[in-house]
Amino acid sequence: MNQLTTYTIRSKNTTNVWVFKYDLNGFLNEFKSLEGTLSEKQINWLFRQGNFPYIEEQVKEWTKKLKHHFEIIKGEPDLSFNAIWELYDNKVKKVFAERAFEKLKEADKVKCFIHIPKYKQRIAKSKEAQAHLATYINQKYFEDEY
Repeated sequence: MNQLTTYTIRSKNTTNVWVFKYDLNGFLNEFKSLEGTLSEKQINWLFRQGNFPYIEEQVKEWTKKLKHHFEIIKGEPDLSFNAIWELYDNKVKKVFAERAFEKLKEADKVKCFIHIPKYKQRIAKSKEAQAHLATYINQKYFEDEY
């Protein structure tokens, strides 16, 4: 499942097609050049002049300021129950977990996705059992700080 926001950027002046993928915190996770080769001018503009969008806010600015140079298509992250079910690993009491998840506000769903890797690290270190997903959601483990 994909919890990354994807921006596909097609140059209007060249054959270049780039893909930037950002995590739910807005940090660059992946950059690919799908088509075309970067020219020296593009390399200079992207890297030497500091225009490489390593933070999602920067690529959002491109959609406003550079729309005459680029066609930018945004793909939303998958924040569905099935995506969190696959990410969480502890596959028990699915019906209860899905009910709890569907009651969450969108912002809390995002917090769940962001927090799960931290939670998994903490329980791995402490050797405690992983809570059922329904418990994780209902007891708002995603708001814990560690």
